[in-house]
Amino acid sequence: MTAPRKSDRSQRNSLNQRNKLHLVLRFVAILVIALLAAGTAVYFLAVPADPFPLPAEQVDDPPNPAVLTGDAQTGESPNLASSAPVHDWQSSDFVGSQVCADCHFEIAEAFAEHPMANTLAKVEDATSIEVLEDNTVEFATHGRRYRVERDGDRVVHTEYMTDADNNIVYEQPVDVHYAIGSGENARSYLIDRGGLLFESPVTWYNDKQKWDLSPGYHNNPRQRFNRRVIDGCVQCHSGHVNPLGDGTSNRFGDPPFQELGIGCERCHGPGKRHVEKYEAEDWDADSETADKLLIVNPAHLERGLKDSVCYQCHMKGKRRILRKGKSFHDFRPGMSTDDVWTTFVPPAPFDKDGTAQFSSHVEQMHSSACFVGSEGAMSCTTCHDPHRSPKPDQRAAFYRERCNTCHSEHGCSVPIEEREMPPALNSCIHCHMQSVGSNVPHTSQSDHRILRNPSSLQAEQQPSTRGEVWSIFGDSEQRLPEWEVQRARAIALSDQAIEEMNQPLMGQAITALESVLAHDRNDVHVLHLLGYLYELTRNHAQAKSYFEAALRINPQDEMSLKNLGLVGFRTRAIDLGLASYGRYLKVNKWDGTMFAPYIRMLAASGDLRAAAAAAEQGLQLDPTQLELRDITVKLYERLGDQKKSQQHLKLLQEINSQLTPWDQKRRDRLQQKVHKSQSADP
Repeated sequence: MTAPRKSDRSQRNSLNQRNKLHLVLRFVAILVIALLAAGTAVYFLAVPADPFPLPAEQVDDPPNPAVLTGDAQTGESPNLASSAPVHDWQSSDFVGSQVCADCHFEIAEAFAEHPMANTLAKVEDATSIEVLEDNTVEFATHGRRYRVERDGDRVVHTEYMTDADNNIVYEQPVDVHYAIGSGENARSYLIDRGGLLFESPVTWYNDKQKWDLSPGYHNNPRQRFNRRVIDGCVQCHSGHVNPLGDGTSNRFGDPPFQELGIGCERCHGPGKRHVEKYEAEDWDADSETADKLLIVNPAHLERGLKDSVCYQCHMKGKRRILRKGKSFHDFRPGMSTDDVWTTFVPPAPFDKDGTAQFSSHVEQMHSSACFVGSEGAMSCTTCHDPHRSPKPDQRAAFYRERCNTCHSEHGCSVPIEEREMPPALNSCIHCHMQSVGSNVPHTSQSDHRILRNPSSLQAEQQPSTRGEVWSIFGDSEQRLPEWEVQRARAIALSDQAIEEMNQPLMGQAITALESVLAHDRNDVHVLHLLGYLYELTRNHAQAKSYFEAALRINPQDEMSLKNLGLVGFRTRAIDLGLASYGRYLKVNKWDGTMFAPYIRMLAASGDLRAAAAAAEQGLQLDPTQLELRDITVKLYERLGDQKKSQQHLKLLQEINSQLTPWDQKRRDRLQQKVHKSQSADP
């Protein structure tokens, strides 16, 4: 609920050495970044096809394998056997939390302070939690510098680089439009480019009171301002999204959000009929049965449906595979989560180094003795009040009271004098839900396994689970049609194979995905995943056929357009590559990662001036692309413009000298990952 308010040739040759990691080219390693959720389109490392250097490593988040719908106005769960798209997103069905507040003022006032209500805000309206003295702050990391500036309602994030004499090498300011995250742990920022949302590389970490790179950028800062924010991200960080098309395109309307923070209707369903009923002159105050049909009260739902209200955002698992024809925006309170998606979880809720899998609170809770002992009676709201969040100084007492609803007779065995000493301060969660590591920097999360003796278990070495196929969480496997289970397993297997760089799993995934196509030849997501996996194994012909098949169904499928362009580049099919990239640019002109192969094909076609113009466009989007900068140097040489060629060469040399140390560290990590992967394969 939102409260009303507010850079000589030898130098260039050395650049190409980083593309000669034979192990990497053999295995086509893809780094996977787990985030406030997960995933955009994945692209390939390219093999040299002409004298120009290789394209930059294009390492994005993997696709959260999901073809992206539901309804539930009545609080009743639809028939699982039916997966026909519904896409019931009509804004007219939603009234907004402020309307709810007219009658439910006390609850609304309390919820306005809840972290959920403050998950998203326009930057000009966001509560000020950042340290921004004199409205500006700067920090340096990974060979770059960043500046955050506020000028009235405008907030600008700038990435720049200076030379040894403090002269600007490049500078890229970008306006940010939305602050995402309640700020309890961190706050990140979104860029709205005409309905395409991107993440800023800059985040404020509240726990550490510092500015730093955003989650996922520490392993791949090359994402810069190009990291796409997708439907699955905004679904959990906003109250009511305004998606375009079928809700799977990661494109949004103007404005992108109908309601910013999480509001009443995310848990209670669209409120139009409920409001109309109570505004009618002849409403019946005693008609409780009718009330249940007009608004969802989670407390009145059966256990699984009640839990799903929370699980729609708090059960991330390893991957959430959306059912065929579904979208993240289709969940409505009163539905089961498996009406919309199938959740896959790893064999253990913790990585082998003991780091907690981010957003796995539900899976952890289900493994706890408390949950098991309750025989299913325990839920999120057993411990959490969905309408109110206790103040920091009230949390110990608040959660102690919740624990004592079950443990009052057999309470804590530690003497009261000992457990009242700092830092415990008689807090049950301090001892039994200790903060554990997270793969999000500068943050931690509570261990929802609710361990009786956490210190004895956290020291245990977690066994490697690599190669152990992810499993379906809960009982949806028994409830879904068999073909949908097979589809979900095939998509999850392909994603796991990519994440773990596991060639045997890749082969299994291809076989499984092709079997899925026997049921539905028009499954765009399965088609472009097959194209992707075949391109990973250098089967260009098969990859091409699958990408083209996907595009016949959805001509604007971004992953297929971009990767079909790369297939054209790799196979020297210039017309194919240029046509695909040209179409892609019409869909997403903000992606700087595809310009290197695109420009090389333009140059190969003989249109050097168009290639140079496109190169300048790409460098505007990403001034740090060394490969693209090198191509630009050579293009201007061939055009006879030595002045521009030397200008770009100077920039190339300077940027390379500052970024190479950081890139080498990243390549070393990638090579280690490949070595581990190969040594672990049977």
